[in-house]
Amino acid sequence: MYNGYIKFSLVTGGGAIPIIGEKIYVKTNGFTVNQDGNGYTSDYTVDTSNFDYVLITDETGSTDTLTVEAPDPDISLDENDMSLPYSVVDVYTNVEGYFPVRILGAQVYANKLSTLPIILTPLISGYENTINGVIVYQIPPNTLITPTEREPERPADTQASPLVAQEVVIPEFITVHLGTPSSSAQNVNVSFPDYIKNVASSEIFPTWPDETLRANILAIISLTLNRVFTEWYPSQGYNFDITNSTQFDQSFVPGRNIFDEISRLVDELFNTYIVREGFINPLFASYCDGRTTTCNGMSQWGSERLGANGFSAIDILKTYYGNDIELVTTNNVSDFTDSYPGFPLSLGSEGPEVEDIRRQLYRISLNYPLIPRINPVLQIYDTDLEEAVRTFQEIFDLTPDGIVGPATWYRISYIYTSIIKLAELGAEGETGGLPIEPPTEELEPGDRGRSVARLQFLLAYISLFYTDIPTVSLDGIYGSDTQQAVIAFQQLFGLPVTGNVNAEVWAKLYDVYNTVLKLITPELGEQGFPGTPLRRFSTGENVRLMQTYLNRIADDYPSIPKITVDGIFGPGTEEAVKAFQRRFFINPTGIINAQTWGQIVQIYNFLTRGGLQS
Repeated sequence: MYNGYIKFSLVTGGGAIPIIGEKIYVKTNGFTVNQDGNGYTSDYTVDTSNFDYVLITDETGSTDTLTVEAPDPDISLDENDMSLPYSVVDVYTNVEGYFPVRILGAQVYANKLSTLPIILTPLISGYENTINGVIVYQIPPNTLITPTEREPERPADTQASPLVAQEVVIPEFITVHLGTPSSSAQNVNVSFPDYIKNVASSEIFPTWPDETLRANILAIISLTLNRVFTEWYPSQGYNFDITNSTQFDQSFVPGRNIFDEISRLVDELFNTYIVREGFINPLFASYCDGRTTTCNGMSQWGSERLGANGFSAIDILKTYYGNDIELVTTNNVSDFTDSYPGFPLSLGSEGPEVEDIRRQLYRISLNYPLIPRINPVLQIYDTDLEEAVRTFQEIFDLTPDGIVGPATWYRISYIYTSIIKLAELGAEGETGGLPIEPPTEELEPGDRGRSVARLQFLLAYISLFYTDIPTVSLDGIYGSDTQQAVIAFQQLFGLPVTGNVNAEVWAKLYDVYNTVLKLITPELGEQGFPGTPLRRFSTGENVRLMQTYLNRIADDYPSIPKITVDGIFGPGTEEAVKAFQRRFFINPTGIINAQTWGQIVQIYNFLTRGGLQS
C-alpha cells in the first residue's frame, strides 16, 4: 500500500486574510475518478455525515496534513501504463458569511504532498456563479491522462509579432479565459506564480524527475510570457491574456490542488524564461504529451525519459527547441515592492534590504499571528528575524532554512503587497472617502473625475474577493479597463450588461462593498468598524473606544501621545491617531477609517495578550 498527502487552506482577499478555526470536510474516493464518464461526479448535494474526515484550520488558515491511500508511483513513470496514477478526494466547506465550496476530484499521488487553497467568496445576493448556492469546482484528469488537442495559435519563434511591449515584465496578474478564444466563457484574474503552479500541476506529473519538472515549468512560463509580451489576444480585440483551452494555450483548472515539488520550483523559476539567442521575446515553447498527441515542440513523456537518464533542464529544452536557446532571469517584476537584491540574506546580514524584509514580515505577522512579531526598523539580520523568516517559509511551503533567497524574497513581497493593497483599499485611501449613500449619477466610457475614481475604487476593492472582476487603475478616467470591470460586475451579479453605471449599479456596488468590509474587518467582541470614519469633531462611544485602545497602545509605544478619554475627537486625539499611523506604516491622515480602525484593534489585541514586541 502507498500513501499520498494533502492539506488544505482557507483564505480570502487575495490571500491576505487567513480563515481560522473553520471546518473542512474530506471524502476519499479511492482510485475512482470517472463517476459520470467525464472525470467527476455530477452530484452536488452535500451530507457532511458522509464525509470521512473533518479538518480544522489553524491560525494560518491551514489544516493538518491528511494521509490518503494512493496508487503505485511507478504508474506515473510508465508511458505505456494507462492506469490512473493518483487517487482523488472530494472536499466541502461552509463558512458563515461566505458561499459554501465543493471541490470534486482533487488529486493525490503516492509519496507526494499537495496543498489545496480554497479561496472563499463573500456571500452576496445575486451572485450567479453557483450551483444551488454552492460554488463548485470540478477537477478534470491530468492532461497526460486523456487525449489533448494541441493546435496553438502562435507567433513565429523568430519574431515577436505583433510586438507591443518593449521589455519583458513579469506581470502581477494574468487574466485567463476559461474556454476557447471566441467562447463566451468567464475570465478570471490569477497571480502570475499561482497561474504557473496551477498549469504545471494540471499538465505534468509531480513524480517526474526534478530536471524534467524544471524543463516543463520553464516551457510553461515562456509560453505564457510570450502571450503577454506580444499581447497576442488583446491585439485581436479580446479582453484576456491567455485561454485555458489546450487547443490554443495550456490547461488552467480553477480550484485545483498544487503539488509541493511544483510550487517550490515555480517560486524559484517564475521570473526565468527561454529566449532564442539574439531575441528578447520569450520563446513560444509549445509542447504536447508525445504519446497521444505530437507537435512541433517538446514531448512531455520524452522529457521524462531524458530527465530519468540524467539530462539537465537546459539540455532537455535544447533537445526540443534547438541549441540556440538560453535562459534569461529578470528582476523586472510588476507591482512588487522591491526587486531581489541579487544575494541571499541570512543571519548577520546588514543593510536596507534587511530592513525591507523586517518591515514586510512585521506587517504580514498582523494577519498571520504565528509569525513572531519583530522590530520592523532594524537593519541587521538577527535571530528574531531568522525565526520569523523560518515560520513564514513553513506557512507558505518554502524550504524552512531561515534564509531569504529569491523564492522567499518574492513570496514575502507578494503576500505583503496583497495585504497592503487590501488595507489601503479598505481604508478608502485613494478616494478621499465615499458618500454614505450610493450616488445616482450616471457614468459611461469617456467620463472623468471624482465619481469615476470612486467607481474604480469600489471595483478594485471588490475584485480582491471576486476574481471574475479585472483590476482597474485608480486614475479617474472611465477607459476600456474600467468598462470591462463594470461589464464583469454586471454579469456577475445579474444586472443588465451595458458597460455603463446607473443608480442600480451604484446600489449593488455599495451592497457588495459594505458586506465584504463588514465581513473581514477585524473585531474585538462586537466592535467591528462602524462603517463611518471617525475624524475631527466626531463624538460618541466609538471615539471613546478608540481613545481607550490608543492609550493602551501608547503604554508600549512612547511615540504615541496619551490622550483624554472623553468621546470627543479633538486635536489631541487627531495627533495620537497620526502618530499611530506613522508608527504602523499607514498614511498619517489623522482619520480613523476602516484600515486604521482594524489596525488599532489588532495591535490592542496583541498587546493585551502579551504577544507584541516593539
